Amino acid sequence: MSQKVINNNQSIFPFFSERMNFIRGLDPLGLQNTSDSTFSLLLPGLNNVTGRIRYYSFYSWLLDEYSKQLGNTNPEEQRKFIRKAEYIIALCSQFYPEERGNIPGSNYAKLKVQNKDSNTFSLKVGTYNSDGTTANTYWKYSWGAFGQYYLGSMRDIGIIIDREVNGGVYARTNINENNIISGEELAEAFDTSIQKDKKKLFFNCLTKGFISEDEIADLLPDFNLTSIIKNSEEQKLLIRLLLQKDFPYRIEEAASTHRKESIYHLLNFIKDEPEQLSDRQFVYSAYTEKGLEKREIKLSLFGWYYYQFNEYWQYANTSILNGTLSYLESNHGPNWVSLQDFISNCSKLICDVFIENGLSSSDNTQIKDIIKNIDSSEYELYSKTAKDTMINKVCYGFLLMFSQFKNNKEELVQLKEYGERFGLAKDGEGAGYFLKIFQSKLELPLMKYISEYLFKNIIYRHQYVAFKKIRGGGLSTQKFIIEDHHIRYLGNFEASYTGPRIGNLISFLKDLHIISEEDKLTTYGQDILTQISPSND
Repeated sequence: MSQKVINNNQSIFPFFSERMNFIRGLDPLGLQNTSDSTFSLLLPGLNNVTGRIRYYSFYSWLLDEYSKQLGNTNPEEQRKFIRKAEYIIALCSQFYPEERGNIPGSNYAKLKVQNKDSNTFSLKVGTYNSDGTTANTYWKYSWGAFGQYYLGSMRDIGIIIDREVNGGVYARTNINENNIISGEELAEAFDTSIQKDKKKLFFNCLTKGFISEDEIADLLPDFNLTSIIKNSEEQKLLIRLLLQKDFPYRIEEAASTHRKESIYHLLNFIKDEPEQLSDRQFVYSAYTEKGLEKREIKLSLFGWYYYQFNEYWQYANTSILNGTLSYLESNHGPNWVSLQDFISNCSKLICDVFIENGLSSSDNTQIKDIIKNIDSSEYELYSKTAKDTMINKVCYGFLLMFSQFKNNKEELVQLKEYGERFGLAKDGEGAGYFLKIFQSKLELPLMKYISEYLFKNIIYRHQYVAFKKIRGGGLSTQKFIIEDHHIRYLGNFEASYTGPRIGNLISFLKDLHIISEEDKLTTYGQDILTQISPSND
């Protein structure tokens, strides 16, 4: 076997005939796709990075003003306009009297304010380098946070459109007769919520290209994007925006309302005043109840059950990969080792941990008998998996999988059908594995099952996923190299959950005064919950 040396994180691949660069990469087993598809279905028009809903009305207003004041169809001009406006807001955030999180560019603005040479800030310097590039400015992406984070969500939810056929210039949507909240309505509401002299000052600063601390102070509180005036038209429109059908302009025989239903279930969960309010606590609750409300399956709530089911599945598998690779690095470093010997040694050590924990009497104990001995919940096993390392981590990863099968066996068909119905079930998803493959493995000895699983579902699946990601390019996400039936360590990857968008939804609802800062339903929030209750439909 040839001995390759990796210099500067590179290796020569003979079958590609060129030098490959290795990068960290995400989702090394390709199992997060099902989770991503699920939260995209359940909370369309949102994402995991847009934490302030007032940006929806601010951008609608900004595009409306761009059309009125400039109307230039050159994308570059609109980019400059948006970037300068975003930077003004980022600077303003440094003078908010309260929490200022989720304001794009605020970290850069903070440094500028702290290290200021004068009381005036250049919008040109903050948004572009002298050569026109954007690295090391308030926001690297050329279209700012608008293009990178907000555009797709706002387009999905029906308030932003491509102005030109080929895209590149954007506009707010017009008022319509279908009771759909438009960008024009939000623009008008935002305009009403700010004083005329402050609006004039905002655009004067944007045009001249600099702004002073005194001018920033004058813009507040109107341009505080963490604060929405209670009982204002802007507040009412933004709430209606979230509660309308998922895709306002999509022609559907039966319009989907997963976002509204998810909001209802979240508010219903908060109503019972849980000890801790977080995106994951709500999802855990849906998982525990298996998508049921008063013993009846609720479609969107079942979706969150399906989501967390796949979260446990992808976390367990990625933990097995992580622990296996940690063992490879610890025992063999950068050296080659026989893949067969490595898997055999790992499998033996994993079996020993099962025996030490009283879950197996020997390497030959059948999987079905081990499953009978599991008395921990998935959450308990997840917690142990998260805390442990190497072979113990691998063992807990397998136990988490087995626990999933044991505690959801009666629901597997429903989970599989849910995923197929909405096109969520991607390659390698958990319910399909348990129904199609795992059932036939229950009588296998533990040692044989683990050895097979590590080979096929961990080692070779990662290689399959990494090769798919290359797609003819020069970047590889591989964590190891296999050659002549030998394996060599390259890197590792920590298991993690995906972000279900619930956290940002909670932030939205706080900004809209539906949830208090103490994580309770406000009186207004209780009224909203009553209005959207299915019993009132």
